[in-house]
Amino acid sequence: MQLNGKRLLVLGGTSASLDIVKNARQMGVYTIATDDQPYGVAKEAADEAAFVSTTDFDGLSALIKEKHIDGVFCGPSEFNIRNLLILCEREGLPCYTNTAIWNRCANKDEFKAYCRQYGVDTPEEYTITADTTDEELDRIDYPIILKPVDGCSSKGISVCRNKEDVRRAYKVAMDASTCKRIVAEKFIENDGELFGVRYLLRDGEAVPYFIMDTYVTDPTGETTPISAFTYAPSKYAAYYMEHMDQNVRRMLKGMGLRNGTAFFQSLPYKGKIYFHEMGYRLSGGMLFKLTEPMVGVNDMKLMIRYALGEPMYTDDEVKNIDLMHMKGVGAQLMLPLTVGTIGKIEGLDAVLALPCVTDFIQYYHAGDTLKPEHMGTLSQHFGRLSLLADREEEILDAVRFVNDTLVVTDTDGKRMNVMLFDPQRTKR
Repeated sequence: MQLNGKRLLVLGGTSASLDIVKNARQMGVYTIATDDQPYGVAKEAADEAAFVSTTDFDGLSALIKEKHIDGVFCGPSEFNIRNLLILCEREGLPCYTNTAIWNRCANKDEFKAYCRQYGVDTPEEYTITADTTDEELDRIDYPIILKPVDGCSSKGISVCRNKEDVRRAYKVAMDASTCKRIVAEKFIENDGELFGVRYLLRDGEAVPYFIMDTYVTDPTGETTPISAFTYAPSKYAAYYMEHMDQNVRRMLKGMGLRNGTAFFQSLPYKGKIYFHEMGYRLSGGMLFKLTEPMVGVNDMKLMIRYALGEPMYTDDEVKNIDLMHMKGVGAQLMLPLTVGTIGKIEGLDAVLALPCVTDFIQYYHAGDTLKPEHMGTLSQHFGRLSLLADREEEILDAVRFVNDTLVVTDTDGKRMNVMLFDPQRTKR
């Protein structure tokens, strides 16, 4: 496949697009990053930068013609993905999906209906509206979780243990919903553990290529469940591949997904795995940094290639994927902060010098402020470490070292990274 000299327009000039630019350039692709900001790390890394908003479709169309663009792509930003869908349809350029299927995947109600249709377990649901009575709320089997049907990035999510919590959470979820609809389901208390699986799709056929376990910051579920630690291989891999994989493949085809990469978030509980939502895009955590060394798949490069008119993948590229025997172990450690303005960051160089640390994405620096509205969302994270090793204990020792060494303090000298992940929670 010859990509040298192909020209890719990247929507977004921020850190969300930086790895798109880097990977494309490694593939010999000429990159042009654009948005309505004069500067951005992706723009600085690209071969060329443009000053056209990602919502200015007339301007983008003119840019495509002027620069002889072969394809358009963006990072995991759901805002820019929606712009990507519109632009590619307008210009007749390759795109892994369309707006109708994207909306189908993003709508939690529709997704769970497909799960039921194809025999994929989901948590029990409840119907809650502004008119739900106290008597109806009293009959609910608490705890439950409320979230917007069309939400993302952990926004608008609340765990409720009584009807008073529900009343408060309903407003929070509705405020975070564009379509003004919420979903309520049984909150499974499993010590804050999640299970994730990712699929590659080509012409309607799906292949699983990564399975992982994720642990949220608060195992009690009293606060919004943002991710703290992701580990692969998953201890549930054998169960999933035997009992669920084929049903999920059929479901993806039934939903109309044709190409690209899709992922599912679910809850392991009492011998089963309950799906609760999905995404149809690249990972915000840039999981290719684990999947490439562990299973030989860089989904970002595959998606870039597809955007430039090539097949999603070849048979040779997926024939050796073995989720029961990944190469080594891998993890991502997220580093949440509390509210405040960052005054000092200590110990980061020592952390980055660890042999098993392969990558670090830093979202905040000294002088940046975390606000109350960042709490309980992915914007709460100071950064994300990727780790690779031959043995699990090397990874867990690295987590302990990070907990002891990295200290982020506010301008008053108070520590901000106090939500430290306890490696004992993995219980492997």
